Parts: sequence; C-alpha cells; structure tokens
Amino acid sequence: MIALYTNVLVRYIVQDDRAQAAKANRAIALLTPEEPGFISAIVLCELNWVLKSAYEIAKADCVTTLERITAVSVFEIEHIDPCRRALRAYKEGTADFSDYLIREIALASGCTGVLTFDKNALKADGFEKL
Repeated sequence: MIALYTNVLVRYIVQDDRAQAAKANRAIALLTPEEPGFISAIVLCELNWVLKSAYEIAKADCVTTLERITAVSVFEIEHIDPCRRALRAYKEGTADFSDYLIREIALASGCTGVLTFDKNALKADGFEKL
C-alpha cells in the first residue's frame, strides 16, 4: 500500500496543473481495493483547508468532496468512522472539519471531551472551554 499526500489529491480533484494532474490521475487509476492508497486523517484535514483557502471552494462542495473520497473503495482512510462522524458534524456545524475530527478521534480514544479556546468548536458537544 502507498500513502497519498495532500498535493496528489489536490491535483487529482482540481486538475489545475496539467502535468501533475496527469501523474496523479495515473497513480490513482492504478489503485485497487486489494492495493489501495492510504489517506491519513491529516491529509483529509489539509485537503479541506487547501480547497477552502487556496481554491475558495464552498464548504458544501468541500463536504461533498470529502464524502466521496471516504466512499471510494480504492482508498484506505485512517480513522474512517471518526472521519465520517466528523464530516456529518462539519456539514451542519460552525467549526472546521479538523475540529470535529479532533473531537471524534479523542472520543473514540476514550476521552470525555476536548479542551479548547476555539469559540466555534465550543458551540458543539464534546468541547470544553479551558
């Protein structure tokens, strides 16, 4: 199994650099459910940030993109269940995807909550003001 870095997924999704997009397309086309590409939770967070910040893609479209990635059989997603729960929360919530993912991984690890100063995160269950 090979891991996919954020910039490979960005090129694959956005197709804004012809040469790099072609390489990303070929690499992803070679993946199979038996030999998937690994996508870490950090890469999903970075991908969301890059799409929103650098490409100014709307939150709803970022959510759809992340949902599609987590549903593809040739991708092995780290912390898949917490990622899916974080995506559902992000879709409706005011905090960022990474905030919800931090919460979901913490809860799955047995934590009772997440201490934070983040005002948007504090609007959601599972976050506690420090």
